[in-house]
Amino acid sequence: MLVDLHVHTVVSSPCSHIDPRQLIHAARRLGLDAVCVTEHEEMEGAQVAWELGWELGFPVLRGVEVYTDCGDMLVFGLEIPSFPLQVPFEELHRWVREADGLIIPAHPCRSDRGFHDRLGPERAEFLLARVDALEVKNGGNTEEANLRAEAVALEYGIPGVGGSDAHFLMQLGRCLTVFENDIESEEDLVREVKAGRCRAAYAHEVEGIELSRLWR
Repeated sequence: MLVDLHVHTVVSSPCSHIDPRQLIHAARRLGLDAVCVTEHEEMEGAQVAWELGWELGFPVLRGVEVYTDCGDMLVFGLEIPSFPLQVPFEELHRWVREADGLIIPAHPCRSDRGFHDRLGPERAEFLLARVDALEVKNGGNTEEANLRAEAVALEYGIPGVGGSDAHFLMQLGRCLTVFENDIESEEDLVREVKAGRCRAAYAHEVEGIELSRLWR
């Protein structure tokens, strides 16, 4: 199953230009099996897209991108309508654990500085011991930044996932996550990522995905 785990829409992400209805039609045309809407600090956009998904018969999963003192985190399975502009990672981690949810550092190696150098060795080790996966392929990253993230995930035995981080339709599906089993709900997503039954991929590495389909 092919899922883009990181997409923003105009509903709750002012930096995005993607209409939720257009998103669903484009994802289906592209060959994706589902998309995750992960707005900045707000759940409203994900809820709107989820409801449209039911109406149009296409799976949309609800998540959120939360800014913490350790960087941006993709969160699934935590039903909080909105988050402060910056949340202490320890606090977010506690909320996610209490909800039996999923926490994934987004684009963790986007900076030219190394992961441990950016956070400091102690803080980096603390974070890596508490997250469920790393976004190792991000559509807005350079290939080098994604490779650095993959190396960290491999070293620490953490599952790697992929998402486009799309803010424009043309970016949708550039990076995605390939799941071994069907994903029909946030609960399925949490279970399969925690079990490591997934892998990150670029669109060109996946049979059946052609970015040019978006413009036909």
